[in-house]
Amino acid sequence: MRSIQPRTVDLVVTGDDRAPLAAAFDAVQRGRRVLVVLRSGDARAVQRYRRRLRPVANADGGRLTVMTNAEVVCVDGVDGVEAVVIRHSRTGHLYAVNASAFLSCDGSTCPAHAGRRV
Repeated sequence: MRSIQPRTVDLVVTGDDRAPLAAAFDAVQRGRRVLVVLRSGDARAVQRYRRRLRPVANADGGRLTVMTNAEVVCVDGVDGVEAVVIRHSRTGHLYAVNASAFLSCDGSTCPAHAGRRV
């Protein structure tokens, strides 16, 4: 497995609509380290998402990371979220990230934070 930078984050968010975007904004503004995982390989969708994140990303001090063409394949922990495994769609490489919380917004609903509240 390969590790992406940052290797430890407070929140991993999936999905490319408003709910994950709002969660990422909120967490970064509160000083949390956030990894956003986007499945989309569609250049327009990725560009639109990054454009929305740019104001936060420019002021975040490196607390926001966006990974595209990827999907979360495993979330694990004992009493809450401790680790998230991500697969890069094109290469199949797996990336392990230590995380305190996970929010999945892929689909019609966006459940509350899994694990501890960030």
